[in-house]
Amino acid sequence: MLDTGSPRVFNCNEMTQKVIASDPEAKVFFRNRPLNTIVLIKDTVPEADRRPGTPMVGTKLYFPFNEGNIYEGGRTIFVHDRHLQNSIMDHFGEGAINKDALTEDIRILSILDRLPSLDPFLMKDIFLRQKIDINPAYFEVSQEAWNEIEAFMLQRFEPLVRAAFPNDDSSSDERARLLIDKIWEARDIVALQPLIDAFRLPQEKALDIFSSWRGIVYYSFQYQREQLHFVDLIKWLKDNETPVAGVPAADAKEMASMLTFVRDQLRQEWQTTETIVREYQDSYDKMFKYKISSGPFLAFLKNSNETYWRLGNCLGRINHAIYCWNAMSSRFAERKLPWAQLQEVMKLLTTVLQPEKKSSTTVSWS
Repeated sequence: MLDTGSPRVFNCNEMTQKVIASDPEAKVFFRNRPLNTIVLIKDTVPEADRRPGTPMVGTKLYFPFNEGNIYEGGRTIFVHDRHLQNSIMDHFGEGAINKDALTEDIRILSILDRLPSLDPFLMKDIFLRQKIDINPAYFEVSQEAWNEIEAFMLQRFEPLVRAAFPNDDSSSDERARLLIDKIWEARDIVALQPLIDAFRLPQEKALDIFSSWRGIVYYSFQYQREQLHFVDLIKWLKDNETPVAGVPAADAKEMASMLTFVRDQLRQEWQTTETIVREYQDSYDKMFKYKISSGPFLAFLKNSNETYWRLGNCLGRINHAIYCWNAMSSRFAERKLPWAQLQEVMKLLTTVLQPEKKSSTTVSWS
């Protein structure tokens, strides 16, 4: 649950140790050095704790009791909690925290809270767009992978710009590229005004719409990449439905229940993801490929913020489950696990895929 590798987890503790081991003088992630021992986790905000209009996914900070072994337990608090600053000060002690630097650290946390998941690409991208200098060693994205993702996304933006200037000749190429860059940044309302006008987007929500659309395009890319892994996990779950000889009946029943739960939850999350990606692709094709209707795509754009968070949450949960399964089963031949390890994996997957919590507190200092 805490390992680096899942898109729902940013293990700043582990990453900082790697960065410092490579270069003791390297710049660390947070300005206050003690904060670099925490782990950031994307988690569903309990319904009772949500503020009106806020996303269902929040950023939870995990403060380990033992910074040298984070698995011994710790305290958690959501970034949106009004007691966040005081809780940080109380945990580390006022003498260990610089208040001016803490203001910048909380700004960094607030920026990450605007993402549905903690994919290295999304983290690197949002800090570049916000012009915040973060050591790139914290984002394990190769230049080759970055270029592949960027090319895929920019290809999706170009028809939007062309549609906004249908009567221009080839001399508009430079302007088109400029506008594509502005969509990518999602910051310059003046430069994007022709697109806002052309697609009748609400002025006050336009930048959020472009930013969310970028996120949806990125998750569409991730969806294509994860299909084979998802199928492999579903097949593995099915292969383990056969009862194991010699296992107590109560344990076998519990295992059958977990297998059914995990399979059903995964399929539900994947179906939601698939539906969103398909609706997006269909509306995009109708407007830009077949040129038969702009209505579905414009409607999709106007609802893109909510869609972005739903898609990121579903795909993040799927990827988290795939990561945990792969990390815990790949060392066994043909992924055939002994009973004890199989129980461990299934209990973890059940935890990862638990449905939305209905009530809880956002602070857990225990």
